[in-house]
Amino acid sequence: MKKLYYMIVLVSLSVFLTGGCPTPTPKVAEEKVAEEIVAEKKAAEVRVAEQKVAEKKAAEVKVAEQKAAEELNAEEEQNAAVIALEQKQALEKEKNEIAVEQDADKSVESPKPVTIISAPEEETDIAINEMEMIYFDYDKSAITPAVAKMIQNNFEWILENRDVQVQLEGHCDERGTNEYNLALGERRAKAVFDHLVSLGANPSQFTMVSFGEERPAVSGSNEVAWAKNRRVDFTRL
Repeated sequence: MKKLYYMIVLVSLSVFLTGGCPTPTPKVAEEKVAEEIVAEKKAAEVRVAEQKVAEKKAAEVKVAEQKAAEELNAEEEQNAAVIALEQKQALEKEKNEIAVEQDADKSVESPKPVTIISAPEEETDIAINEMEMIYFDYDKSAITPAVAKMIQNNFEWILENRDVQVQLEGHCDERGTNEYNLALGERRAKAVFDHLVSLGANPSQFTMVSFGEERPAVSGSNEVAWAKNRRVDFTRL
């Protein structure tokens, strides 16, 4: 019995001396450290990858913003160039119109002063009552559709009276210089003459003269009077 008790004590003591809980060996500790190093390395790699992704996105955003700014600047420059071109074309058009008007004024030979500037007290020409006066807009000699209709009506009378010698008298309102109005009156008479000829009238049946502002149909310095004085009369010689 004592012997059995002694053996039990020896076994217990042996277990106690061996530690009951086994102490980690150096190899296990090294493996744990290695695992921690690997885990830290992976975490560092993840952080580096995330930083690269963030930097790439930031760079893409910056490039997109620069591209949008460049496109906006290009569009603004293009719009500015279009506006500048339109302004230049408008200026050139205005210059050309002025040049054409000046050339027209130079090309019109002013009638003789005795005939035009100093109108006789007793007019030798007789108005043709059957024919309408042709009225024009301010500072214009163009044949508008309304003017063309009036000329057409007069043309029908002319066809029925081919033996009548008709004088086309150009007139202006009082605005403008005397020289300019003489030229403008002649352009109006010439415009009516050209339109009649285009309709089939005989050119030899007509003569033209400009009285400028010297023979107003209506007295007054207002638009009503001026509108009546911007005209071409048909008179019988």
